[in-house]
Amino acid sequence: DEAERLNGDIQNLLDASRISSDGVKPHLEWADPADILNSALRRCQRRLADRVLALDLPQDLPMVRIDAVLVQQALVQIIDNAVKYSQNESQITVTAEASNGALLLAVHDEGAGLTAADKAILFDRFVRGERYAATTSGSGLGLWIASAFIAANGGKVNAVSEGPGLGTTLTIELPAVQTAVPQMEGDADE
Repeated sequence: DEAERLNGDIQNLLDASRISSDGVKPHLEWADPADILNSALRRCQRRLADRVLALDLPQDLPMVRIDAVLVQQALVQIIDNAVKYSQNESQITVTAEASNGALLLAVHDEGAGLTAADKAILFDRFVRGERYAATTSGSGLGLWIASAFIAANGGKVNAVSEGPGLGTTLTIELPAVQTAVPQMEGDADE
């Protein structure tokens, strides 16, 4: 567990260095949101072992033109945050939906929740919530990295919480342009 945590910290520092030095340059290609979500969940499988995972993944999600690796890494950061700030046996809900030309990927936990002061600095670099800084490990880079990776894909990350102890929902919003699929000659006959 300690080796995994150290590896994560090193990866965060490398990602932060890359973001700070020359920004993030996404390699855009068409991707299936289900593949990205499932891949991120596989990477977090050990961390999620003592949580109840609820997944709402519709079959009809649109393909999106993004850098799937960056979006997956952002999701891993967000899921990791949900695990860090929630209790064992609590539920973490991951949902996906298409709405108004956007793909929304949301991670909801039943954990620590956010104060107004927490919300104001949530996506800042090297910032950790004061209430849990002494009891929860981390560098304060995770959500800053996630936000930068999603912004590089033309999206944004939003946080919603009803307050301390009432959980948090982090939502990734990515542009999802629907394109018409040309009708095939054989389709017209049916």
